[in-house]
Amino acid sequence: MKNVLVTGATSGIGKATCNSLLKEGYRVFALGRDIEKIKDLLDQFSEQLHFLAIDLNSYQEYTKIFDEFLSGQKLDGLVHCAGMEETLPISLYTPEAVQRIFNINVFSGIELMRFFAKKKYSNEGASVVFLASVMATLGQAGKTGYCASKSAILGMVKSLALELAKRKIRVNAISPGVVNTPMTQKLFSQIEEDNIERIKSMHPLGIGEVEDVTPTILFLLSEGSKWITGQNFIIDGGYSIQ
Repeated sequence: MKNVLVTGATSGIGKATCNSLLKEGYRVFALGRDIEKIKDLLDQFSEQLHFLAIDLNSYQEYTKIFDEFLSGQKLDGLVHCAGMEETLPISLYTPEAVQRIFNINVFSGIELMRFFAKKKYSNEGASVVFLASVMATLGQAGKTGYCASKSAILGMVKSLALELAKRKIRVNAISPGVVNTPMTQKLFSQIEEDNIERIKSMHPLGIGEVEDVTPTILFLLSEGSKWITGQNFIIDGGYSIQ
């Protein structure tokens, strides 16, 4: 049974990824903040799913993940879904505000990889998937910090892919457009209906569902992608081709 670590596992794409992996027979080590949000999967897959409540902004806690939570199990995959989105005009940005976004969107991924890259924590031929965004390659007003952080992920993926190739470890990114998740629903609850319709209209195939993204994540974790590394897979319903 292969072992995969999933962050941001309690909602959205992270939880859907856990669900898909469990159905495919993987053992999943899930990280999140609220165990209640994943209790349904814990009840259904009690032997395959392990959960650790953790704040990924607390980097000093990462040793707990790899030295205690994994219980000596080596990882075959890592899917880093945890992140934050923020809309803020440039006139209100401060270094502290940008730092907050980068802490979870970028620095947490680098710190996770510092552990994952070690032979005692990961197997040869393992696969890593980072959740970026279509905003990593396209700009959007009011999202300077968010776009910058997601662009940083793409640079990180390319560098890590080269560095870890000697162990046949693959590192790739997924860049979704707007997907129907709790985070998106929260955003939609805060803006006017015409803005919601404008966002939807920017996606020729409509906004996505989590099930539109998870198959590519599973592919990148599988042996079928063993010759793919350092790439960014855009899944956006046609948003970026306009």
